[in-house]
Amino acid sequence: RMDLVEDYAQTLADGCGTWIATGTAQDGQGGCAQAYADIADRTHTHFAPRHISSSETERTEFYIRGDFDFDLENLDILVKGNIGLRYVDYQLKSTGGINLPATSRRGTNANKSLEQLIQTQYTDLYDLASGESFSSTIDGADYTTLLPSLNLSFALTDELIVRFGASKGIYFPSLVQSANKMNISLNYEEVFLNPEAGKDDSAENPADWVNPTVELDNIEISANARNAFLEPEESINIDLTTEWYFADAGSLTVGLFHKKLSNIIRNETRQTEVTVGNITYPVSAYGPANTGSGTIRGVEFAYSQFYDMLPGAWSGLGLQLNFTYIDQNDLEDPNTNPTEGLKFRGDGSPVVDNRNSFRQFTGLPLQGYSDSNFNIVGMYEKYGFSARLAYTWRSDYLLTLRESEEFVPAYSKDQGMMDASLFYDVAEGIKVGLQVSNLLDEKTQTQYQQNQEGIRTDAFSFTSDRRYALSVNAVF
Repeated sequence: RMDLVEDYAQTLADGCGTWIATGTAQDGQGGCAQAYADIADRTHTHFAPRHISSSETERTEFYIRGDFDFDLENLDILVKGNIGLRYVDYQLKSTGGINLPATSRRGTNANKSLEQLIQTQYTDLYDLASGESFSSTIDGADYTTLLPSLNLSFALTDELIVRFGASKGIYFPSLVQSANKMNISLNYEEVFLNPEAGKDDSAENPADWVNPTVELDNIEISANARNAFLEPEESINIDLTTEWYFADAGSLTVGLFHKKLSNIIRNETRQTEVTVGNITYPVSAYGPANTGSGTIRGVEFAYSQFYDMLPGAWSGLGLQLNFTYIDQNDLEDPNTNPTEGLKFRGDGSPVVDNRNSFRQFTGLPLQGYSDSNFNIVGMYEKYGFSARLAYTWRSDYLLTLRESEEFVPAYSKDQGMMDASLFYDVAEGIKVGLQVSNLLDEKTQTQYQQNQEGIRTDAFSFTSDRRYALSVNAVF
């Protein structure tokens, strides 16, 4: 019935107490959830300021490139290449929600010593801990750079080619990372009249309080925040490859690569500030920042050939092999704080989850990088048939710095996967085929790191289901 969705909010209201359970409203009044309409701070249609962020980016880019070729006559070597320069200007304006500390940080009872102390002697903190959310717009990143590149190929013989490349590249932060959002917390330690005894302000008359709160110590305004001032990550790339074409349909390749990374985006604690009313507060914010540098270097071996020297149908057989080894240097994550998302309950109060937050390990590798990767592909191309049987293996790698169950780093163990495909040309430009993913129905097995020394224990496993796909491809 389309009429049920034409006015969704009214449909929910009409269903209260029948097909919508009572007591689901986030205002705590015992009614039914009314598509956010029961919460007063939803000033932006169905959403509160804490739910909304918007980014305005301006990117200006242009490049020039020149191609060239010449002979080294004395050496009988043909040189081809290009040189280029790219200009990039990147500016960001971001609007997002600033969420102030909950009113409970003022104290939970206006007639008790803590709240009275904060209200009278720490008025700035009392005003800060209003539990309110508001939108804030700032001019964030203003970044300009030049990206040079050089590519050369040297034809030593008709069969042997050496290639060299050098370039600078950048990787832009995501809009999630660069949003202007901040969830602020107020932390302090209560100092009692008698520090050696427990707190006692249970009497109704303040004059009868035995051991009230008389002062605050170790006051800290902290936050979990995004960072609108993030700049792109940068890399200096150098590649050297030798290619040997030993047959009409066969080649052997050896390549070396080196990448110098800088401006790496990682989570860290940084000092910032927030203005509420006419007061500017210093804030110790934890979130993404441009920090650290390091290198990735490695070697790659590749072999590819169709065995067209074989007789008849056998001449359609082929094989591809590829192996890559990667070495990371100085890229270990210095993270010493757990990463928590900006999460809220329906009433807007922040969700703080510090379970097992003591498991804070340093020296973790970059996420998603395996030291060793291997691929082997069996191929067939003959009589209109095109077939592939591919096996891919990679060594263990870091999945996440802190997973959501045990709050520890999680790794994927060594894993191999096999895929297959078969296509047939039924007519010129038209193919039909079958593709199978995870042919062996392999599972991904994970491990948790339990301590700073790197001891791991087996964790969960999951299966990427074996998938079949029938397809028709047409080229007109």
